[in-house]
Amino acid sequence: MSSLVHKENTFTINDIASELGISKSTVSRALAGSKRISVKTRELVEKCANEHGFMPNSIARALAGKKTLNISAVLPFQATAVQMMFFHECLSGMVDRASKSGYSILICMAKDEIEESNSLEQLISARRVDAVVLTQLKNDDRNLKILEKSDIPFVVIGYGAGENIVQVDTKMRESCAEFTKMCIANVSDGGKILFVCGSLDVVANNNRLFGFLSAVENSQNVKYSICTNSNDITDFDDAINLADWNLIICSDDVVCTKIIERAKKENLKIGAEKDFMLASFHDSVFLESNSISALRVNAFSLGEKSVDIALKMIYCEDGWNMVNYVDCSFEMRNSTEK
Repeated sequence: MSSLVHKENTFTINDIASELGISKSTVSRALAGSKRISVKTRELVEKCANEHGFMPNSIARALAGKKTLNISAVLPFQATAVQMMFFHECLSGMVDRASKSGYSILICMAKDEIEESNSLEQLISARRVDAVVLTQLKNDDRNLKILEKSDIPFVVIGYGAGENIVQVDTKMRESCAEFTKMCIANVSDGGKILFVCGSLDVVANNNRLFGFLSAVENSQNVKYSICTNSNDITDFDDAINLADWNLIICSDDVVCTKIIERAKKENLKIGAEKDFMLASFHDSVFLESNSISALRVNAFSLGEKSVDIALKMIYCEDGWNMVNYVDCSFEMRNSTEK
């Protein structure tokens, strides 16, 4: 017992570096799970640390640098139950990455925009967190303005916050454009396409709209229309006849779910050889189970990368850009495929 305590108190990062013949900074990054360090080196460092009973002392590191070991995740107050699935995955990635560096994720979420902003201001002024991740960006965003005025490191998930803001994105505009082209491939010449969009107050929906337009405006063989109020789908059934369209593309899974529910109500069949084709710019378990083609965003990776960058900013490390990207995939299913 005393031998183990002695090892924990005396064996340091410098000792690991000396034993393995690598730099102290490489050892530190390896122990923090940095992807800049090769898997082989990380395994060697972890093995050496375990053999000598070394454990990174996160509390001592925090006290020495006056750190709280907390990162705040600001979640949108108006998120629906369906949308929360995305933010839950995102949070899972944040927690996974944060825990590897001895950090915790503190959720900031309130019943309305004003209370949410007040809560964020209190977190920052009380120095309860070392960094903030803004999980959804809105037009004229109150939380973004608060963060810009503070001296705390912060990361925005999504693109469109501005040139001097650190962002993590999936190349949303380009991805939506490419996905639209793939869906259009099965629309006959002269076919009609409808894009149904969620609130344009959310910057992500503006990026999706931009991607859709950049694809269809260069296509000579189709006609298109845009519905920027997704409530028209359910509140005004006579205004939009789903069967009038060859392909309907939705900005996200929430909007797409409304289309599916209405189609079932009207006994309309979804598919390339049926009443209309359907696709979404955001995937979900529900869309997958209904075989709806969708753009799959890796929400876990978005959260993971946002915290990884936030930690680098906290400790003044390099290895990040102003705009950082994670991958997404195109899930082509029966709703658009012949």
